[in-house]
Amino acid sequence: MSQPIILYDIPNQVAGKPLSGNTLKARYTLAYKGLAFKTVWIELPDIAKRMKAIDAKPTGHKPDGSDSYTLPVIQDPSTGVVVSDSFAIAEYLEKTYPSKPTLFPHDSVALISVFDSALMKSLVPMLQIIAVIVSAKLNPISAEHFKKDTAKRLGAKWEDISPEGPRREQDWKNVKEVLGIIDGWYSKSDGKHIMRDTFSYADIIVGAWVRCFNGVFEGEKWEEMRSWHDGRWGKIAEETNKYLNQSGLVNEKRVL
Repeated sequence: MSQPIILYDIPNQVAGKPLSGNTLKARYTLAYKGLAFKTVWIELPDIAKRMKAIDAKPTGHKPDGSDSYTLPVIQDPSTGVVVSDSFAIAEYLEKTYPSKPTLFPHDSVALISVFDSALMKSLVPMLQIIAVIVSAKLNPISAEHFKKDTAKRLGAKWEDISPEGPRREQDWKNVKEVLGIIDGWYSKSDGKHIMRDTFSYADIIVGAWVRCFNGVFEGEKWEEMRSWHDGRWGKIAEETNKYLNQSGLVNEKRVL
């Protein structure tokens, strides 16, 4: 019997409320494909050391030119393969386990890759408000690392990134504008999914980020967000929620 695939993810203080849209993409991909997997939780300062130890490829470079390591990463004991980056993970799982439900119907890998890039670019205006709220929900050791890294990357003092007041209110308006752009893409499909009535990895991408927003913007803010654009985001959250139990997220002990 094959061993479960290992998914490396980032822990936080809110049980059952994932915070990373990128690792959620990998989590939902594994669940949708019906593949057995387990999670290994790694605090942010420990990611680079652990990834180097398992020969994971870096996912980019830091401003000083050194390698940057990010999650998600999967390790497949059945093949000995380690894969970095959520899209690369989806491609690997599709190729390695073709008998499972397809992620890229109608040979749509290239098109969905473009969609993924476009979505990430569209999210940029809302990343600062997300960063500030997420930092308060990470474990202390990761929160400190996250603040320093984010401030350095943005070239700003941490306290100047989406502070309470008029700036935060404008950032919240940016969130609605961004989701309006994505809503427009769905509206053009004339169906339930990005590819009309055909579920694909594009819907996993959007669903993962909506689930991230659900974990970040709790309470009144989430209730407001889920009602935007004729309730589209609430519906997508409900659609992706069914994968939570399959992914072991709800009942899993959050240990390293």
